[in-house]
Amino acid sequence: MYFLGLLSLLALQSEAFKTNFPDETIAELSVNVYNQLRASREDENILFSPLSIAIAMGMVELGAHGTTLKEIRHSMGFDSLKNGEEFAFLKELSDMATAEESHYVLDIANSLYVQNGFHVSDKFLQLVKKYFKAEVENVDFSQSAAVATQINKWVENHTNSMIKDFVSSRDFGALTHLALINAIYFKGNWKSQFRPENTRTFSFTKDDESEVQIPMMYQQGEFYYGEFSDGSNEAGGIYQVLEIPYEGDEISMMIVLSRQEVPLATLEPLVKASLINEWANSVKKQKVEVYLPRFTVEQEIDLKDVWRGLGITELFSSSADLTAMSDNKELYLAKAFHKAFLEVNEEGSEAAAASGMIAISRMAVLYPQVIVDHPFFFLVRNRRTGTVLFMGRVMHPEAMNSSGHDFEKL
Repeated sequence: MYFLGLLSLLALQSEAFKTNFPDETIAELSVNVYNQLRASREDENILFSPLSIAIAMGMVELGAHGTTLKEIRHSMGFDSLKNGEEFAFLKELSDMATAEESHYVLDIANSLYVQNGFHVSDKFLQLVKKYFKAEVENVDFSQSAAVATQINKWVENHTNSMIKDFVSSRDFGALTHLALINAIYFKGNWKSQFRPENTRTFSFTKDDESEVQIPMMYQQGEFYYGEFSDGSNEAGGIYQVLEIPYEGDEISMMIVLSRQEVPLATLEPLVKASLINEWANSVKKQKVEVYLPRFTVEQEIDLKDVWRGLGITELFSSSADLTAMSDNKELYLAKAFHKAFLEVNEEGSEAAAASGMIAISRMAVLYPQVIVDHPFFFLVRNRRTGTVLFMGRVMHPEAMNSSGHDFEKL
């Protein structure tokens, strides 16, 4: 399985994990962003990386002062922390996540592109290198095609060539002063892989009751499983939570599945950071029969509306105070977009296995069954720290691409 999260923040001119950092902060941010996305994407797949968003916005926060800084800290959930404490946490989190001895591959890379001749604070450059290990490159944004090629090459190099053409020449111009980019690349193999010969065609029923035929993987094994009440009496009011670990047991994918007759939209409002923690603490290892779709989703999201919905507004206006980044008082954030890619298959890696396509018949139930044949919510988290790396939902497993907004030059 591959997960890729990218957040590019483009600023244009116009007229210590050892800290007491609340473990649920990234989870709260994840849920808040998810709720903003589902409000505007009623029947669409959703995929994003909360960790990527937090790191990229952290780089911007280093350059903010005044009300702009207050809005960012409040929306990110940092109000209870001492100023600057969150940067030590994000650094420690990145260092732990990318440890070479891990059983998975997680590459977190940051880069800052600065217009030739544009003055950026030496202190800001020191801090962005200290906390985020950001590479700093001087470019000429008026040569927009060349800059786009350079940035796209960097993105490809840090995502194993999985994401191409991330930016285009129309994203830059004579008024562009700097671009901050974060790239996250994740590759993990399931601890217990699905056998390709067990993959068969299966009907997936959408919330509008239409059906599509999809390749459905199958295995019986020991997984973390639990049943929870959604507060209703219909059909027992139960939904399922399945946690599938990757090799090493540190990272896992959590599947949350409502009852067949209950639309996912009914379950989504229940999702809170505290509930995610309850799921993680309550699921128990037991033998489960798992039917999981094989699917691919790629999504690009315009984050400006998301951030505005969370209370970050000044950053995107001429009132923005980014004077900790540069003495240019007319600097503000013109674009914020995020791109993510997800592939789920038998091995948990990119390569897809050929398989025969015949109908599956459901056998007598000997163990709990999780049959993911209708829309579901998922998240990928670090089981040790509780940090949510990726979050989303699948409404249309047959959709190879689910694109967001087109970005016009501002």
